[in-house]
Order: sequence, then C-alpha cells, then structure tokens
Amino acid sequence: MAGNSIVFKTKADTAQELEEKSRQLKKEIALNTAIFSICPDYMFLLGLDGKIVEVSKSVKKAFNSQNKIIDCKISQINIIHIKDLHKFIKSINSILNGKSIEQFRSIFITPEKEEIDVLVRISPVEYDNEIIGIFINATDITDQLLLEESKQASSSLQKALTDKEMLVREIHHRTKNNLMIMASLFALTSADIEDENAKAIFNQTHSRVKSMALVHEKLYRSKDLKFVNFGDYIRNLGRELSNIFLTENNNVQLIMDVEDLKINIETAINVGLILNEILTNSIKYAFPDGAKGNIFINFHRTDNHYILTVADDGVGLPEDLDLENCGSLGLSLVRNLVGQIEGDLIIKQDFGTEITICFQEIS
Repeated sequence: MAGNSIVFKTKADTAQELEEKSRQLKKEIALNTAIFSICPDYMFLLGLDGKIVEVSKSVKKAFNSQNKIIDCKISQINIIHIKDLHKFIKSINSILNGKSIEQFRSIFITPEKEEIDVLVRISPVEYDNEIIGIFINATDITDQLLLEESKQASSSLQKALTDKEMLVREIHHRTKNNLMIMASLFALTSADIEDENAKAIFNQTHSRVKSMALVHEKLYRSKDLKFVNFGDYIRNLGRELSNIFLTENNNVQLIMDVEDLKINIETAINVGLILNEILTNSIKYAFPDGAKGNIFINFHRTDNHYILTVADDGVGLPEDLDLENCGSLGLSLVRNLVGQIEGDLIIKQDFGTEITICFQEIS
C-alpha cells in the first residue's frame, strides 16, 4: 500500500455498496495490522466517505492518541499544513478518478505546533478491481533534509575556501612578480655602475629582494598556502646566489645537507633573509682572489627547534671584528632578524666561519 489523505469527492454509492466496501476495507486492515504497528511512517487508511478508518502507531504517538482520530477527516484533526490542504484534496480526487499521482513533499503539524517535513504518497486500496479506500503514507524526511542542507552548506563553504585560496595564491603570485621586477631593476642599474662598492650594494639588495620573492613563489606553487618547504627553498636560494656571485669563481663548492621541513610564511621570510645575508657574505669574502674552498649549509630539526648552520673553510672573519658593535649592514640585519624570530645566533671562528641560527616558528 502507499498513499496520501484528505477531504475528497466520492462516487454515489448505495448504503449497501458502501457497507460491503467497508467490510472489505476492514479485512485489508486486519491483513496489514503488523505493518501499521511496526512501520515508522505516518500511515492513514481512509474510507470512501473520507473518514479515517485506521492509523499507524507512529501517528498515534506523534499526534496524541488521546484526541479522537478514527472516524474524523484529516482536515478535521489539523494534521496537514494549511498550505498543502488543497494538494491533498486534488490528489485524492485524482486517484478516485483512476489517475496516478507523483509523491510530493508536505508538512505535518503536531499538537505542540512542531513542523515535520514528510514525503507523501497517496494510493488507492482496491478489491476486485474496485477502489474501496485510500491509503496515505507519509515518511519523515527531516533528517534527510538536514543532511542535504548540511551538504549544501559544506559545498558552499568549500567553494568559499577554494575562492579564498585562489585569491591568496594570486596575491603571492603578484607579490613575487613585483619583487622580481624590483630585483631586475637593481640588476639593470648595477650593470651601468662603474664604482665597485656601489655595484656591490646594488647586487646585495638584488639578492635580498630575490630571497623574499622566492618565498612567495614557493607559496603560490605549493598546495599549502601557509607553509613553505624550507629545505627546497634553501636549495633554490643557494643556486640563485651561486649564479649571482660565483660566476667568476668555480673553485667554491656549495654543499647542502637539508631536510624538507615546512615552516610558516612569517618565519620563512625572516629566516630566508638571514640565510641570504650569511650565505652572501661567505661567497663574497671567505675565498678572496679565487681561492678554493667549500661552503656548507645544514638545516635540521631537533625537538621543537630548527637548526640552520652556514659554515665555510675560508679565511674567516677579521680577528679585530667586534660582532656586537659591527657597523656592517649585513650583520646588523642578521642580528635584528634573529631577534624578530626570538632565535639564538651562534658564531664560531675555529676553521673558517660557522654561523648557527636556532629558532622556533613565529606563532
């Protein structure tokens, strides 16, 4: 059986015919008592006079069995939402006229004025090819609708996150492009400068800008827009600085032992600039006059700290250099940046120069 209910038109039947059909309908009820007792759906069995003959256990429970339901019409017990009443009447009349109807959504109202979303099916009850009653079956779809709403909300949220990610990615892309334009301008300008000291300043600034651009490039190419694979960043920056400063000295080897560890963008930009300064100084000053040597870069994690070490076996720093009060822009910048990430700066000068930065991510 399947169906829906309400006030409806009936064919003109004699009292005897109606009585016979009523008896047959009661037989149908007896045959389907188990279904009415077990099924969680809201089920109504109506006679041809439009009155309720039987209801399922779930109807009695939800709509208060103390109220009289049997022998009433559905419209009289105020179960159906007023806006759907006409749809029920039209559907039942269509079935009585031999037509089939599609299932439809409706709202039931409980005695406590709570609304229940239901999927309604209305079908005829037949005996010997004659309609003897109407069966209404309404399935509670509240949970299903909530699930659909949740899926829609999740889909909307996912779209918003995707749009935001695309926007952030585009920002990093444009930032990287703008920084690269600046770096190119410094490179072009330095090419026209004859003074070696001034040219060195431009080249140094060029490398600093490129080190920041590289962070943004790594971010917009990465699946994760919050973190940078800093091991990969070190390898790329090392190659970039070698191309800038070691084109005329093939005797210096850059040896890297770095882990592919991810750090957030705020930390990456600061540590990237620190690495740029230290590595540039080693490349430029540790091996004068084309001397042969090695530069070592190590990057690892120990417990909750990251350890970045840049060492060379070159001539080392001048013995009279006061590291705390040095006026060098590069060393001053390193100290300031290490302070910003609340890290520790350790410098050793046993064999060449070794500079170690111990830090945690900026929260």
